[in-house]
Parts: sequence; structure tokens; C-alpha cells
Amino acid sequence: MNVIVTGASRGIGRGIATVLAMDGFTVGLLARSGDLLNDVREGIESQGGKSVLATCDLGDYDITVAAIDDLSEQMGGIDALINNAGSVVRKSVLELSVDDWHAMVDTNIHGVFHATKAVLPHLQARGGGRIINLSSISGKYPLPGGSGYAATKYAVTGFSQSIFHELRDQNIQVSTIYPGSVDSQSERHADDSDSSWKVSPEEVGQACAFILKSHSGTVIHEMEIRPLKKGS
Repeated sequence: MNVIVTGASRGIGRGIATVLAMDGFTVGLLARSGDLLNDVREGIESQGGKSVLATCDLGDYDITVAAIDDLSEQMGGIDALINNAGSVVRKSVLELSVDDWHAMVDTNIHGVFHATKAVLPHLQARGGGRIINLSSISGKYPLPGGSGYAATKYAVTGFSQSIFHELRDQNIQVSTIYPGSVDSQSERHADDSDSSWKVSPEEVGQACAFILKSHSGTVIHEMEIRPLKKGS
């Protein structure tokens, strides 16, 4: 199965891409930084996995279409898309700047829409496929200091639930994952903070693999993945 992972250069996206590649999937790596993507690809290939890459600003629709078309050509088609790329700014609405807001909206909402629109012709050409959108626990249960982030993840939730109905008759399965606290560098408040209690990016990758390998006649519509214990 050929799978595109957006935001694959670091954090959760890197964990997802690595787990899938080690599980036999061919992974199309998509992110802004070519250097970081090359590092991910080299790590995957050193372990015997298969991956290709393309750089892309998901906030630009035309660039997104070109990048996904490029990945499709490199892989020989696309079977699934994982919309993982996201921007997190944790500030009170009193401190959240207009630029902070726009940055999250561009990636977390526009990016998901652009990548989905760009991949749909490829999935239709295959007779179906799978889309996994990463929302967040904040897309269901907002927390103080995350008003902008929660707003964008609620949008992902609503978009995902709607296209689930719109695409199911075309054999395109839409699933939404709601991670809780994940040990992602971008979400740490300090580099030396204890994150051992959090969900690892690789565990999110295992959840994606489970969905991708599920029966083609059913849909794992939503999945929450959280730490068993809270940090101190």
C-alpha cells in the first residue's frame, strides 16, 4: 500500500512514517523542509523501508497538488493519505496574535483541505482508498490556553465527519484520530521536561497502521489514543 504522510519531517509525522515503512508500506513523505525529509528517508532506508519525498507548503493549493502528483508518480499511485501536518501555538486568546492564528489556520485547516482535494482524484482512479485525519483531544475537549488550536482541530473534526459521509459510496474510508498528550518536540514546554508518560509518535503510527490494515468493508471512523497515566 502506498501512503502519503503530511508533516513527515519531525515529531508525530516522522513517527508515523517510520512505523508504516517498517510495516511494509511505501511512504510518501511530505513537508516543507527537504533537508529534514532527507534525514527521515535515510533513516527509513537504512532499516530496509521504502519511501519517497516531496517538499510542499500545504497552505498553497497549487503547490500541494503538484507535490502530491509528484509523489503519486514516484510511488506508482496512491492508496491512502494521512493528514498529520499541524501547527500548535498554546497561548491565551489575550496573548494570541493574528499571525499565530493565521499560521494555525493555514496549516491545520487549509492544509488538510488542500491535501485532501489534491489526493481525491488519485484515490478515485484506484477505485477507493483511505484518508486518516489527525485531529486532537483538543478537537473534542478544549483546554485553557489553546483556544486557537482547539478551533482549528474542531474544524478538522467537522470536516472529517462530513467527508466520511460524502466519500463512503466511492469506497473511500475516512477515519479521524484524536491523540492526547504526545511526546512531540513541538509540544514540549521545555526540552528537559519529563515526557516519558506521554504517547510516543510511534504509538500514533501503530494506530494508523491498524486502521490502514483494517477490513476494506468497514471503517474505523474515530479513534482516541491517550496516555494511561498523567504526568506530574
